[in-house]
Parts: sequence; C-alpha cells; structure tokens
Amino acid sequence: MKISLFNLFFSILTSCICVSCRLDKPDPLPEKPKCSLRLVLDRELEIEEADEPLIPFKTATKTSSDDLYAVQVYKKGLSYSKYGYGIFDDESAINLPLEVGLTYKIEVSLVLNGKNLIAKGINGGYEAPFTIGGFSGGPGKVTNQFVQSTSNYIETINEGKAVLKEDGVEYSRPPISRYYGMVEDYRAKEDEALSIPLKLAGFGLTIVPKGFTAGSIEVKMDGAPTFTLTPDEPAAITKKIFTFENFGGLEDWTTDDYSENIKIAITWTNANNEKITFGKPTTSYKIIRKTNKILTFSCGDGNGQILFDREDDTLTDDSETLERP
Repeated sequence: MKISLFNLFFSILTSCICVSCRLDKPDPLPEKPKCSLRLVLDRELEIEEADEPLIPFKTATKTSSDDLYAVQVYKKGLSYSKYGYGIFDDESAINLPLEVGLTYKIEVSLVLNGKNLIAKGINGGYEAPFTIGGFSGGPGKVTNQFVQSTSNYIETINEGKAVLKEDGVEYSRPPISRYYGMVEDYRAKEDEALSIPLKLAGFGLTIVPKGFTAGSIEVKMDGAPTFTLTPDEPAAITKKIFTFENFGGLEDWTTDDYSENIKIAITWTNANNEKITFGKPTTSYKIIRKTNKILTFSCGDGNGQILFDREDDTLTDDSETLERP
C-alpha cells in the first residue's frame, strides 16, 4: 500500500513538472505574412529664381545622390507605436517590410543636397534632422535599409532642427530645402507601390536694399545663421530657402496656409561706421509656407524706412513703415 501511494505521488509530481516545463517553453507563435511596400515620393516643385510670382521650378524635380531621406513607420494598435525607421540616399531602395493586415502611419523627410549641408557625427552618421533617438542612438547612418525597432526612431523628422556642416551649429530655421510627407491609416495587404506627396516645409526670404553703395548689412532671423550683405554682393539673400521651425512637431507644416511669426532684424553699418536699424529688434513678420517674403528698404538719404513688405505669392502688398529708433 505504501509503495502504491508513493508511486501515485511520484506520478503526480512528474506530471506537474512536465506541465511547468511546457508553460516555460511554449511553441513559438507563427510569424504573420509580410508584404513589401515600395515608396514612390512625389516631391512638390521648387521655387523658381525670379522676382514674382512664385512659379514652380520644373527642373527641380530631379533627384540627386546627395539628397538624404528619413523614413519613420508606426504600427497601429490601440494607438500608433514605433515600428521602424531608415535613412536612405537612394530613393529606389526605400522598401518597407510590413505585416499583412495591419495598419501603419508613414512619415518621410527629405533634405535636398543633404550630404553637403548636414554635419556628420563621430560615427560617420548625420546629425539632425537625421539623429536617431532612443537607446544607443546618435547621428543616423545611411544604410538604405529599413530597421524594425520599437526603441529607436528618427528624433526630429517633423521639426526644423538641423546641424549645418558649414559651422557645426544646430539651427531651428536652417537655410536648407526640407520636404515632408505623411500617410496615415495605410493597411498593408500585398506587395505594391505607395505614392507619398512631399511638400516644401519652408519659405523664401529676399532682402532688397535700395541705394546700398557702402558699408555692410547684417540680417538676423530667429533660428537661422546671421547673413552679411556687401555692395559687391547686395543680392546675397535672394529667394534663399529656409525650413520652418515647427517646434515640437505639433502642427501640419505642409498645409497651404501654414505660417510662423518670425523675428527678423536688419542693421546697416554705413561708411561712417554708424549702425542704422530698420524696424525694431522685436519686429515679427508673418511668413506663409512656400511664399517668398520680400523686405525692401532704403540705405540712401531716406529715413531708414522699410518701404514695403510683400508676400508675392498673391501679388498683394502688405506695407509696413519702420522708423529708425
């Protein structure tokens, strides 16, 4: 009888151990089938180098091997969560392996001539706007491959921040041509190509000094490098393209009516080394996406007024008179 009870106890104990082992090592779940999504990027036309109006520059549709692309993908559950990213210099290599039946959000950012404009880090990757956030992040390397990751991501894909190669400084409104596009609620179902419109997330600025024959003009815009004009090069800022700041990436900065109020200070140092300021240091200008803000002023015998402040996309004068302080 004792032996029988012992055998029964041993059998029960052995069964419990087997069940425990089974729970510790379940069979792996089968992987969901995946499809390959090829991104086709439809870039908005550039601004033509002409006085007015803003006309699409048709030859600007060509891509270059110096252009840099950042792609960030989110997978939808109860909400969107990080799924993966990639940094590319070859548009034809942008293929995303997505799980069939799931829904995604895809963001794309393009910097024209990015290889020559954006600073590199010590790891050989590119600084903002290509910085990788999360664990072991840093300057983003061009791999032309999609990296599936929930812990790493493109840090400022929808903000204006950029570290310029020229001086190694980060600016919130850098003088670069930046494009952005986003597709939401895309449901993966099969291998196919998806067209994403890329729109200019920026604006143009033109400084027009009248009667400028001596001295120098300093232009300071919030979030941008300081520019200096001389009589030998009075048109140094003519439809120069800048990226919007879009701090925090909270707004859609590619809508036609997107605008930012930006402080711009202009100081003329004349032949007598006198500094003459046009407007006030706190003067802000409303600048609308894909428009060229023209600031015209007199360096002659006038009273230092800005003669007009025109947004030439609508060919309507928006006049402001600024007195010298």
